[in-house]
Amino acid sequence: MNDLNFKLTDELWQDLVALEGLPVAAITLWDNSVIDEAMPEGITNENRIFVDIDLFLVNQTKLELYGVMVTQDEDGIPIEGLDAIGNAITQHTQAGAELHEIAADEEEMMVLVIRNEAGDTLIFSVTAWLEDVWETLPAAEA
Repeated sequence: MNDLNFKLTDELWQDLVALEGLPVAAITLWDNSVIDEAMPEGITNENRIFVDIDLFLVNQTKLELYGVMVTQDEDGIPIEGLDAIGNAITQHTQAGAELHEIAADEEEMMVLVIRNEAGDTLIFSVTAWLEDVWETLPAAEA
């Protein structure tokens, strides 16, 4: 089993940088997050800013992303609400999306920049992650 990672070290970045530029095959958004227990009481789908995401890349790499905060730009405020986060990701990726950049913030937490064909970006600030492989993509919602 792969190790859960919390900091983007130089060694981990060297392993992941090869994923930059790969198209996104699918994204699954979970309706809760593993970090919910660490959050103050009263987290609802309407005020949620942290989500868990499975990011499937065309090379069959699956990044399991935990405690993800989604913004539209580096200076942006987090998108709030499960439906709003889901809608932003869906609209963004329907235009074709790629894993544009893998970086670290000032606290060495992983940051992923997802860019679509229109040049728009979503930024995923990730609390923890696992790298895995996928054999079957999740079923698309109707």
